[in-house]
Amino acid sequence: MRTRGLTLVELMVAVAITALIAASAAQATYVAVRHQASAKAYRAAAVRDSQFEDKLRRLISSACLSTVTTDTASYYLGGDATGDTDSNLTTSGAGLVFTALGERLPAEYVTSQDDFETLNQTYGPQGGLQEISISQSAIGSAPVSTGLFLRKQVPADGDSTQGGYESSLDTDIDTISFEFYTGETWELSWDTTAMDVPRLPAAVRVTYTRTSDSTERTFIVRIPLSDVTPDDPLTSSTGAAQ
Repeated sequence: MRTRGLTLVELMVAVAITALIAASAAQATYVAVRHQASAKAYRAAAVRDSQFEDKLRRLISSACLSTVTTDTASYYLGGDATGDTDSNLTTSGAGLVFTALGERLPAEYVTSQDDFETLNQTYGPQGGLQEISISQSAIGSAPVSTGLFLRKQVPADGDSTQGGYESSLDTDIDTISFEFYTGETWELSWDTTAMDVPRLPAAVRVTYTRTSDSTERTFIVRIPLSDVTPDDPLTSSTGAAQ
């Protein structure tokens, strides 16, 4: 019995099918690799934003005013991103300057056997209200000139324009704005020094964009120590910043 071999046409068809399968497999592999890289970049960006927002939440939610309404070392000043900032702010765009509850003492401070003077020299003053400034404008000679800056001063000295230690919060922040909830509406600025009875905003709405990504992101931070509520709002008649 004679065996029949492949004809040239059949061989060419087999080669074409093999090439098609190989091309499809290569395309599928390429798409999978691209998707994996894209998903990894997306996850990294999401983690970066989450960490940045959590850091701002911790800072903003720590706002505190002195129980003594005449205490000039205690304040809450905020301005919007359009340059409509209060005259007490030193920022040229969006910014917050406020007093906050002092952070926990470092473990090294608590367990140290050094005297008070030595502790002060080593760790700086501790306790009392601290001043926190969040701004796109660096007051001192920062190592970078763009992004968002954090300045802390412990204890607060009543001067919202200077002092403390400044660091970079995030160099990739392109724009940022703050809005303040009065219990009824969102305001673009806040100034406790202009109020008959200083009060903290009930919440702060933060909107920002990144230099690497123009997508607008927004989140809201509640101020736990605020007594402003929808039932007891802050109105213009009581000195709310306009």
